[in-house]
Amino acid sequence: MPRRPKLGQHFLASEGVARRIVELVPPGAAVVEIGPGRGALTTGLVERAGSYLGVELDDQLADRLAERLGERDGFRLVKGDFLAFTPPAELGEELTLVGNVPYAVSARIVQRAVAEPRYRRAVLMFQREFARRLTAGAGESDYGSLSVYVDYHWRTRIALHVPAGRFRPPPRVDSAVIVAERREVPPIEVDDPEALFTLVRACFARRRKQLANADRRGLGVDRETWLTALEAADIPRNARAQELALADFARLLSILKQPTVDNHEA
Repeated sequence: MPRRPKLGQHFLASEGVARRIVELVPPGAAVVEIGPGRGALTTGLVERAGSYLGVELDDQLADRLAERLGERDGFRLVKGDFLAFTPPAELGEELTLVGNVPYAVSARIVQRAVAEPRYRRAVLMFQREFARRLTAGAGESDYGSLSVYVDYHWRTRIALHVPAGRFRPPPRVDSAVIVAERREVPPIEVDDPEALFTLVRACFARRRKQLANADRRGLGVDRETWLTALEAADIPRNARAQELALADFARLLSILKQPTVDNHEA
């Protein structure tokens, strides 16, 4: 089966790595696999899962996989784009998401997974640099707005590093597998999560600059109000967004939303 370059396909070719990834999935779980491709993980997932549903965009790969595994108990495959996929009700309310995610759509897939509360656990392989972004904490070089967004919703860790040579064809960079567990309750309490993430994105828009010079477009505050809020939140003007933890952003948002703070358009 030839590779279709436009889909950015790099197929896992190591049985040992595949086995270790499958072992990160709880036995008996209801599994949704993103892009099973040639099925490097699929047989093991079907054997381990209580139920299995694969979502494959490539029609040819889907047909081949259905021919090979279609008679297996618990196996189900749909053709389509995961970014437009809603898991059917019969799968249940606690799903485990698994997959080797193409770099070009990694952020969009994470956002889609976060937005579906039924995905309670995820075992996902990304390019190593992206995996670091997802799991980074305040002060780390890979920490950014996506790190904060994910930290609000999930507990994450890197569970496995996968060298490029374990794929065919090998990509230019190594990969890493993350395990994510959905938080029952966010680690901080905010009235308006969307406003929080708008603030976070604004702070990181000029990540090399001090927060005194953050991009305030879209926040509706003038410079004086912004500097006053930083001071009230006990955040130094010369700090950078990379130094702020989730709780710092939440505290800053709370101060900006106080009715006593006179906000003006920048």
